[in-house]
Amino acid sequence: MNRFLSLRVLGVRVLGFLRRDAGSCLLFFVVGLILRGVPELLVSWYPVGYETVTYYAPAMLGFAGKGLGDVFVGFFRAGPLFYVLMWLAANVSGAHPFLILKVVGPVLYGVLCVSFFVFLRRGLGLGWRLAFLASLLLVFQVAALRESWDRFRTVLGLVFVFGGLTALRSESRGKWGLLAVFGVLAALSREYVAVVLFVSVLGYAVLEKRDRVWSLLALVPGFAVFGIMVFPVLPGLWAGVVGLEFAVRGYLWVVQDAFVIFLVCYLVLLPFVLSGLRRDWLLGSMSVWLLVAGFSVVAGSFLSVPGYQRWLMLLVFPFCVYAVWGFERLGLFSGRRVWVLVAVFSLVVLVGLGYSSGSFSYVGHVPNSYVAVGLKGSSISWDQVDDVRAVLGWLDEHAVVDSAVLVEERFYGWTLLYLERAGEDVAVIAYAAGSAPSVALEQAGRDGFSRVYLVWFSGRSVDGFAAVFSWRAVSVFEFVGLV
Repeated sequence: MNRFLSLRVLGVRVLGFLRRDAGSCLLFFVVGLILRGVPELLVSWYPVGYETVTYYAPAMLGFAGKGLGDVFVGFFRAGPLFYVLMWLAANVSGAHPFLILKVVGPVLYGVLCVSFFVFLRRGLGLGWRLAFLASLLLVFQVAALRESWDRFRTVLGLVFVFGGLTALRSESRGKWGLLAVFGVLAALSREYVAVVLFVSVLGYAVLEKRDRVWSLLALVPGFAVFGIMVFPVLPGLWAGVVGLEFAVRGYLWVVQDAFVIFLVCYLVLLPFVLSGLRRDWLLGSMSVWLLVAGFSVVAGSFLSVPGYQRWLMLLVFPFCVYAVWGFERLGLFSGRRVWVLVAVFSLVVLVGLGYSSGSFSYVGHVPNSYVAVGLKGSSISWDQVDDVRAVLGWLDEHAVVDSAVLVEERFYGWTLLYLERAGEDVAVIAYAAGSAPSVALEQAGRDGFSRVYLVWFSGRSVDGFAAVFSWRAVSVFEFVGLV
């Protein structure tokens, strides 16, 4: 009896602690940290993620001899804040970039989960129960976990987005200054994420008919930074990214991909989201923009907003809020219907755990372009990494001076990491994932390289190339001329 009473007292104390915002924040940070940390522990030798190895690790290895200003300027158009933080982490810790990135991914996800909970409590003014359940729902969502897999700049930017939205709805005297600071930080983290903040704030101000001038003035610094980052390259970026999305697979495939990504991420939540729709100009402005930008591909390449898959996956944040409003409207918080709520959360947690650990995932059964099958993956299969290193080692010994090696995006980061002559007397020319190397080959021809190589999968035929060295799943091909 005494043991039962002790457990009951402990349970009451834990629940009381969690009902405090500080306790909930700690819980969501720890749960997010652990959930995102699981694949890093299971794959202990490399950081997981596509962009992690393709972009971040090679950039960090290039920090040697560079100052803080060099990093900020060099990566300004790519979202310099994350790279600056990684420069600081590398210089303070002296750790290898792989180790830093393995820690950064889980920490960022934990911080994102906390910022979302704070936004729900302080920004939207939700009661503790709704905010807690919406945040718990978010932590285990496939879309949120996929964002945390390798889009570290996006996750960092989202933290500032929710900070800015929380400031907007606060009664603090310095709210407009805080909003301005968060707008700049969001833009410096990832330019397209800042757009979510801009649209949400302006939509709220216009539709709510309050503080329109102050809202606009607070966003001016963020607008300025955003403009400097993207304006010189915006026309080419828009045409290049959108055109490539349609050119590689075709219009019908891109449209299908958008709908598949949406259903893969939200099919289970969608009935509750639709039930919970209500007028909230802040959340509504965000949701409308993300839906319009995500499904703009239906209008064709000319009217499409670049990065449809990115906008669609950010819908997870407003959808989690609408879903818990749906739970409330359907009466799932009391009576017999509470078992429906328990079943939904059990399913969500189970799917999130399977997705994080790589033990099981439904994603792979529905082919799509950008939602990874699980968090244990990288740009290539782990059993192919040693094969890539072997063929790159062969290139280091046998590639002629003033030659070029063509690599598809999946092999790009690994080549920069493990081809010692990369950028010295062997140029590395990347081309888009899923496309033919023809554009890269044309560039190599224009630059007049003495020899052109290609890193690609063994047993595949590539027009104009012949295999000269193979190591299990990966081969080096040499250009012999088009017939």
